Amino acid sequence: MDASKITFVCDRDGTFDLFVMNPDGSNQKNITRTAWEEDHPRWSPDGKCIAFCDRRHGKGEIYLIDADGSRPRRLTRNSAPDLRPHWSPDGQTIIFTTDRDDNVEIYAMNRNGSNQRNLTDHPARELESTYSPDGSQIAFTSDRNGRSQIYVMNPDGSGQRRLHVSHGDDDDPAWSPDGRWIAFKSDRDGDAQVYVMRADGSDARCLTNFEKGVGETSWSTTGRQIVFTANRDGRQQIYRIDFDGGNLINLSNSPANDFAPDWGPGIER
Repeated sequence: MDASKITFVCDRDGTFDLFVMNPDGSNQKNITRTAWEEDHPRWSPDGKCIAFCDRRHGKGEIYLIDADGSRPRRLTRNSAPDLRPHWSPDGQTIIFTTDRDDNVEIYAMNRNGSNQRNLTDHPARELESTYSPDGSQIAFTSDRNGRSQIYVMNPDGSGQRRLHVSHGDDDDPAWSPDGRWIAFKSDRDGDAQVYVMRADGSDARCLTNFEKGVGETSWSTTGRQIVFTANRDGRQQIYRIDFDGGNLINLSNSPANDFAPDWGPGIER
């Protein structure tokens, strides 16, 4: 399967399944078709498989499937939910969110599920996490200072520091392919919108103006466009916008709920 595709979650077939579509929204296809829910798909760096959260056991576990939806294999086995996987740039490590220690933390594991370890190890709630393109840092969100804010740390969990002080809640960081920018959602000016800031936390700017808020961002491979979830007409849809805030397009445009997009690593056409 062409990994330049965007994967996302949709309930148009009765439950939350994983779908793929072309970057222009065409050729939308259900690749899982299960009786249970899946969530937060993330392409591997080589485009050969997808990590995601699978709820077949009643709670979230991290699974892998091949790019065409075949060969599901389970990576985590824990009594607590394991959610929101994200790959290291070399494809050898997956970071994810879990509350297995009675607190929501960022964990890492090898791509085969071995060597699961706590990276953040903090009494606050740590949620969404993402590697920088060169693998030298992990951006994540934490409420350790009272509100959800974006932090960075080294891949081993050391050197944790806040990137930017905001008077709102900042979530869902996503690094641009060149490592210069981080896209995120923030409600600092009212409803949650898509923002970008430089990788050092400076020069934050708003790209969208949705009345019902937005979520989950992902960059195109060139860094010229961003896809995200938004609720404009009473249902969640996948939108695409240029880096400068222009050319807003509803990509999924379905009668169902579409969310959690991730743009694959293949060549954009």
